[in-house]
Amino acid sequence: MFNIIVLILGILFFIISISLIILYIDRNRLSRMTEKFTDYVSVLEYHLVKAYDIIYKDRILIYSLEATKVDDKEFNIISKDFVYLVLKFIGPNLKDQFVELYGNEETFIFNIVEYFNTRIEKDEIRERAKENLFTEDEKKLF
Repeated sequence: MFNIIVLILGILFFIISISLIILYIDRNRLSRMTEKFTDYVSVLEYHLVKAYDIIYKDRILIYSLEATKVDDKEFNIISKDFVYLVLKFIGPNLKDQFVELYGNEETFIFNIVEYFNTRIEKDEIRERAKENLFTEDEKKLF
């Protein structure tokens, strides 16, 4: 009977020890990720720029050259394609790490879309094309 109690206590001690070690490793990993945040962001930015260049050339450049705005429905489709392409570039392992770094997948995807929207708003080709095509009064309409 004493051996069974010692065995049960030993197993319980082992399970608690393993749980504490795993908890420590998880907390330590997240703190290392936040310490290396700039490294993670530079990796993400590389893939964001690469995906933006592809999407821009394939789907947006024509609108920029014509100095027109992408309609909302098409813009939503292009945004989703951009997110899909970024996730394809970074792969499942990096995606999981970025999701962990940002807290959840929704926040991570929000940041990807926000990057895309910011880059679209600063479309220099479209702005230059508008300057060449329109008068001052016509520019106010856009």
